[in-house]
Amino acid sequence: MHMPSGFLKCLQLPQFGLLMILLGTARAHAAPPVLSMASAPLTTACRPSDPPVNGRLDGASLVRAATRPGQESTLYQAAMRMTDWGGHFTRYSIAPGAAGLAQAPLAAWEAGAILTGDATHPPFPAPAKRHIYTASVRPDGTFGMTPFAWDSLSATQREQLDRAPDGAADGLGAQRLAWLRGDRSREGQPFRARSSVLGNSVNSTPVYVGPPAAAHAPARPDVIYLGANDGMLHAFDASDGKELFAYVPAALFGALSQLTSPQYVHRAYVDGPASAGDVTLAGDTRTVLLSALGGGAQGVFALDITDPLHFAEHGVLWEFTDRDDAMLGNVTSLPQLARLQVATRGGVPVYRDFAVVASGANNYAADGFASPTGAGALFLLALDKPRAAPWRLDDNYYRLVTPIADAAQANALHAPVLLRNREGALRYAYAGDLQGNVWRVDFQGGPPWATAVGPGKDSTPLYVARDAAGRRQPIAQQPQLAFADAGGYLVLFGTGKLIEPSDRTRSGFAPQTYYAIRDTLRSPPELVTSRSRLTRRVVTGDPASARFALDGEPMEPDSMGWYIDLLQSSSTGERSLDSGVLLRGVLAFNTLVPAQNACDAPGSRTYVVNALTGLPDALSVTARLPAPAMVPAVIGELTAPYAARPMLVPVATRTRPRDPAGGTRIEHDVAMANPDPRGAVLTGTVHTSARAGRLSWREIANWRQLHGETP
Repeated sequence: MHMPSGFLKCLQLPQFGLLMILLGTARAHAAPPVLSMASAPLTTACRPSDPPVNGRLDGASLVRAATRPGQESTLYQAAMRMTDWGGHFTRYSIAPGAAGLAQAPLAAWEAGAILTGDATHPPFPAPAKRHIYTASVRPDGTFGMTPFAWDSLSATQREQLDRAPDGAADGLGAQRLAWLRGDRSREGQPFRARSSVLGNSVNSTPVYVGPPAAAHAPARPDVIYLGANDGMLHAFDASDGKELFAYVPAALFGALSQLTSPQYVHRAYVDGPASAGDVTLAGDTRTVLLSALGGGAQGVFALDITDPLHFAEHGVLWEFTDRDDAMLGNVTSLPQLARLQVATRGGVPVYRDFAVVASGANNYAADGFASPTGAGALFLLALDKPRAAPWRLDDNYYRLVTPIADAAQANALHAPVLLRNREGALRYAYAGDLQGNVWRVDFQGGPPWATAVGPGKDSTPLYVARDAAGRRQPIAQQPQLAFADAGGYLVLFGTGKLIEPSDRTRSGFAPQTYYAIRDTLRSPPELVTSRSRLTRRVVTGDPASARFALDGEPMEPDSMGWYIDLLQSSSTGERSLDSGVLLRGVLAFNTLVPAQNACDAPGSRTYVVNALTGLPDALSVTARLPAPAMVPAVIGELTAPYAARPMLVPVATRTRPRDPAGGTRIEHDVAMANPDPRGAVLTGTVHTSARAGRLSWREIANWRQLHGETP
């Protein structure tokens, strides 16, 4: 801002003070920098000349690990061709073999090939017979479901499809819609040619939904759901890979015409994580799927998938976007289902089911619906909102704000870990953001939960993750929870992000850490004010080696947790993108390790520690490599390619003879591997031992902790 010489001298003191207040207010409300979100995969190679599997790059995956020794595991793996961004989605069977794992998974089906067809097999379903649906949002905010067919669309939607990617009207809307449904007759001219009708999946997550839990619910096949960058959420029969139905979110209509352009530049569409579960709607048990749109749009949607064979009868529940609330951003972390107590009537609790959604990234982006501050928010979206009702704050949705600490840094709140009480209602939620804040949200009070964010007074976080030099460390993952020894909980999470293409380059490397922060649940809240209150664990070794060593002092009674600084991560780029897996007191997590060349595929380092101590040598917990002579614990085991979290497969279970007091021990051997279509890469085995039978004659105040269980 330029002011002429002597201008300030001419201002009287009150005027000058007012000017400073206005300038200060402008600075306080300046939006943080917008994240340049990548639509192409960042956790794999980025060169089409060096793909990992048959000319394809890996995308989203889901592992359904065996639950008992000798059982088959299943890997659902998305892949893509960078030459035309064609999508593939394959089911692999992983038969038990050495150490419980097989090294040669077998492909059972590939959904993209079934939808596309070939010279000997016509596409199935035929494009005109696919069950594809969408919805329209009316000016008053109400909502209607409709088939994805030209005559069923609103005038606005037809007008959007009637436009070429450059925005000029071309009158090809009906043909463009047919192309989106899979019609290939106009590929090459005027529309883009494809190797696969199925779009690719990068950041979306496959969701497996089996038979209904409710006895009176209609029978249904096992279904695998997957969001794709063809603008659709797909439902595939898990047994044969055939598409049952697809849904095109209304929030994406303005960008659908870009998909048909011969000069197509890859972008995100339905590119966020999803989850599913049973809820109660109007007194009936229904199965609901929640999906984020990721980088595709600032929004989430909810589908009733109780009966996927008759989706048209119930179908879409709602969509919620930044048009409904400007504090919603690009949701790149998991939306979840939860039941909350909203009232008490006649001494009886009243519950309501919600979608719990973290606001995500770039809610302050100048897109016409920008949040003015860049603060985060945790949204509670009522699942029973009628389609004919608009969204209303503190009525059918609630917004709990997490303050921003530094307006000069990018901010994004990520998915919380949810803790439920014995009635199954949500009690606490713990979430982190890109500015390193760890928030606890307390749902003990009723709506609108105005003072729930904290745990400190005036919305102070439980902890702020900072490196040894005091710089904030980004949290871009959902935490884990474990019972703490002396009461309360341990919040387990790592730091680091991989959101922007620049995060792959050396200029984006920074010191990163894995933490366990104790929340004592005392009143007033006991905040963890710095890492000096945590017990340090030290990683040693050569950063290029296949394994590290980990050591540390015993935890003092007043310790508020532990932390592991990843070895030389400011130069290696190692970071934590997923909090890992908890199993009977064992914490197993992977980190991402970039290759020397930023365009090569990164690898994984697998760590196994006791969740309570952060060390590998805790009581009843060992982790060893397959060779019997190798006794060091698995710390930083380096494998390729990158996997977000280890796969744990049961190998053996043994029950020891009872002792004189009637107690016994149950021992479990679990194979640990990183899944891959070329064969699961074995990283080690985990042995756990837990007491069972009669434990003692004393009163047990927390039996779950005694058994090494987690919330």
